[in-house]
Amino acid sequence: MANFQSTDPSVATSNSGDPESFAYSTARERWPKILSSAIDEIASTISGHNGLSKEDVEAGKTIQAKLTSLKTNMLENAVLEPISRDGRPDIEAYNQEFNTLKDLKWLAAPWLYTECYMYRLIHTYFTLSTPFWHSFDMFATSKRLSLVGSKKGTIELVKRFRGVLQVVAGNQAADEETQEAIFEEMIQISLWGNATDLALLTSLSVEELNSRQGKAVRDSNKENIVVNDTEQVWGLLSKLRSLGFSRDIHIVLDNAGFELLTDLVFSGYLIESGYAKKIVLHGKRMPWFVSDVNLEDLKYLIEGFVNGTTYDDIDSADKEELREAGKYWQGLIRSGKMEFRAELFWTTQHPFGRLPIVEPALFEDLADADLVVYKGDLNYRKLTYDGMWPHSTPFSKALGPLAKKHDGQGVRSLVLRTAKADVCVGLKPGQDTKFEDGWTRYGKYAMVSYWDAKS
Repeated sequence: MANFQSTDPSVATSNSGDPESFAYSTARERWPKILSSAIDEIASTISGHNGLSKEDVEAGKTIQAKLTSLKTNMLENAVLEPISRDGRPDIEAYNQEFNTLKDLKWLAAPWLYTECYMYRLIHTYFTLSTPFWHSFDMFATSKRLSLVGSKKGTIELVKRFRGVLQVVAGNQAADEETQEAIFEEMIQISLWGNATDLALLTSLSVEELNSRQGKAVRDSNKENIVVNDTEQVWGLLSKLRSLGFSRDIHIVLDNAGFELLTDLVFSGYLIESGYAKKIVLHGKRMPWFVSDVNLEDLKYLIEGFVNGTTYDDIDSADKEELREAGKYWQGLIRSGKMEFRAELFWTTQHPFGRLPIVEPALFEDLADADLVVYKGDLNYRKLTYDGMWPHSTPFSKALGPLAKKHDGQGVRSLVLRTAKADVCVGLKPGQDTKFEDGWTRYGKYAMVSYWDAKS
């Protein structure tokens, strides 16, 4: 059995028992709300699905009861127990690490492990139920409503994207300054798309969604990018393209809905501009952290655009813009220029520095790419071990083993993240003294952090 903890750095990690941590309020407030919403979603499915068999109805009620019990245990700070086996190989890794973390309680445990444990535990309630519930996504409704509620930002972004494609196709961005400006804009679109996170923002209104989207918002937020390595990434990809060396770029996705749209925009731009021959999108194979992308979310977005079903109340010209964009991404997938994968690793508890040990084949795949882009807060936390590092800690140090080569192979890592947790590294000494209390927690500030482990 692999000792996957042997290379973890010695750093204190965020803990739900620490009153000064964001994990403290997350465990006591957000998690119970998420469970309540899941219980309501199952109740709605049972009452609104006339085709359910009696067996499936009873199985759904059993899942509801398990979720209710879990919520009670959480609020009462009960002791955690090993996860029941459901035939999936990742359970062994969860329970192996569980046995090394003594006396775990819901309200006093390492945040990163416990939150991943919670979602994986919940998934067993479905996989050990009747077939109807095996692939049930209790967050699908909220993810889809968030896209519907992002109508204004969606239409604006799709129009801008199609305009950029015309510029690229017409070679109107021939001078280097214009190319760099467009590259920076595409990075920022993907970056600030991460500001809408349903796991953090459990009841966003349409007005609040719109306030976090659009070009004007991105422009006003530029000064809030506290770490910005965009120029290094531009230099790398421009050089590789000029030498004819462009290969695959991988994007480890975060949220469905509007953020997924921003990632599709970024992906299409990278391909059409010659920075990548292929984009590999990595998503989740089970419902995860409320809004994380799975294959059905990708299909819903693209097919909704193509079929004109995402928005009923828009004019025909806007609907056609969305249809053409959807057909474009559909074409990328059919041609093999864009691919969706959902490896088991992304729904384990493992920090990413363990990749070379626990998933060497996936590590080699990522190392073979020109660049790996990690989206969002959870990926950032996993890259940095959710460590309580001083903010001036170099990004490379927080990456641990992933900052180095393994058997001659290294990964180029770029993270695009709006901060919604405590961990944050890569700042200049003293840079954070001018920020308000809790500045890392609410999606106002962002990081574009890059490290090249190939060099």
